[in-house]
Amino acid sequence: MYTDLQYVFPLDDRYKCPICSSVLDAPRQTSCGHRFCDRCLQQAFRKGDAHCPIDKEVLSANEVFRDRCAEKEILQLVIYCPNREFGCKEQLPLKELESHLQECKYTRVECIHKDQGCDALFPRHQLAQHLEKECNFRQVSCKFCSEGIPLALMQDHLAQCPRAMASCPNGCGLTDVTREQVDQHLLEDCPLVEVECSYSGSGCSFKGQRGQLEEHNALSMAEHMGMLTASLARLELSYSESRRELQEVSNQRDLLQNTVEQQVTEITSLKQKVDKQDTKIGALQKMVANQTDKLTKFEEDLTSAAKKVDVEDQKKDLVAVKETMKITENRLTMLETRGSGGGGLFSGVAGEVETQLASQDRQLGIHDVRLAEMDLRFQILETASFDGTLLWKIKDYTRRKHDATTGRTLSLYSQPFYTSRNGYKMCARVYLNGDGMGKGTHMSLFFVVMRGDYDALLPWPFRQKVTLMLLDQDQGRRHLSDTFRPDPTSSSFKRPTSDMNIASGCPLFVSQAVVEGSPYLKDDTIFIKVIVETSDLVGP
Repeated sequence: MYTDLQYVFPLDDRYKCPICSSVLDAPRQTSCGHRFCDRCLQQAFRKGDAHCPIDKEVLSANEVFRDRCAEKEILQLVIYCPNREFGCKEQLPLKELESHLQECKYTRVECIHKDQGCDALFPRHQLAQHLEKECNFRQVSCKFCSEGIPLALMQDHLAQCPRAMASCPNGCGLTDVTREQVDQHLLEDCPLVEVECSYSGSGCSFKGQRGQLEEHNALSMAEHMGMLTASLARLELSYSESRRELQEVSNQRDLLQNTVEQQVTEITSLKQKVDKQDTKIGALQKMVANQTDKLTKFEEDLTSAAKKVDVEDQKKDLVAVKETMKITENRLTMLETRGSGGGGLFSGVAGEVETQLASQDRQLGIHDVRLAEMDLRFQILETASFDGTLLWKIKDYTRRKHDATTGRTLSLYSQPFYTSRNGYKMCARVYLNGDGMGKGTHMSLFFVVMRGDYDALLPWPFRQKVTLMLLDQDQGRRHLSDTFRPDPTSSSFKRPTSDMNIASGCPLFVSQAVVEGSPYLKDDTIFIKVIVETSDLVGP
């Protein structure tokens, strides 16, 4: 995993595997106290006779454990960026390598049009320039129909474009018209197009240029009339045969109609028989219902006779219940009499209770307002980042771009993010239809310093390196990015005196044609990432 890396300081032998002599990869410690790569140990165990190359002790797979201390020390080793040969001068701990490569502008990436044929490979920071100016498969507009066409396919398109200028292929003299007009001309007007005689359906075999057709019609009029007469005779014969066939079909239809009427009569007779059967079934159902009622009544009488003893017991219980109810009514009357005599006392207590209830209602209202304010603050905190990194998801791109184009909503602000819990407060601002020099052609992306709760404890002006990124939603390697260090003299990076400073960033961040092409726009959504360097910050 780490074999091809260049280390800033000479590599200590304790970080090298005794088997492969490379830096330890997933270090494991054995019973003899030496460290090895996990991969090297597994290969040795598979051979069946594993010995430590240092002290020749036999190694056992059951006496191997993960060396977390060595892992942490190796991850702290300082390395050069693998893109050093391409111009990157970063020196960083090994543990930060993966995140750095995701942002390094010197990482070699492929063109997003690779599937169409572009096999170019270049540093990430040149991707935008390649897509806008160099790629042979970038979208360009046809000068005739304005349709977006990949540059490499433009010649093929021009050979077929219906709006391209052309002339009559027959050389009749028609020039400087569109290909659409040439097609219409060949169909209707060109005198050199070969056409058939208008009497070809009657038997004329003449084929010639449209300009010769009129002369042919004049010379062959008698012949055409004879062809028409013969054609009419054939039509009359065909008409007579059709009438005869139609008469036969009519006769068959009459026979079928008679058959249908007979079947309708039979169906009506059967329906009457079914109705009679339904009447008989209804009568039988009534008889069954009467018999069922009689049987039920008989069972009830039998049950009543069998439980006379239970009825006597229930009568006794009923008398006892009535006596209890009478006693309860007397007690209730006494209570009501006492209540009417002490009406003043009860009304005073009721008034005091109502006052307390009103006070409690007011307190509940105050608590509801406070809870709503706290809920809003929690929602903001839940989406906030405190490590100097903002990941901003912008949905409904098409609608928001339209709002920006029409002037309804020119720009969008992201949620706030912070360099730490007590650090700088910041946000991003995007103009989907561009701002300034990029208006109408580019997406403009800016960084904004906001007024925070701990500004009095922070060093000013703001000096941290800022990286703005448009994320690739396909392979995740072709992000478009731009990095800058703040100008200490700019008012954009002084301590804020209002809610936020003037935005600073890239009016020409990326062209709209690149944004709206795969893989940066998917499901009508784009992702923007802002990274603020925090490694050299000291907390307040």
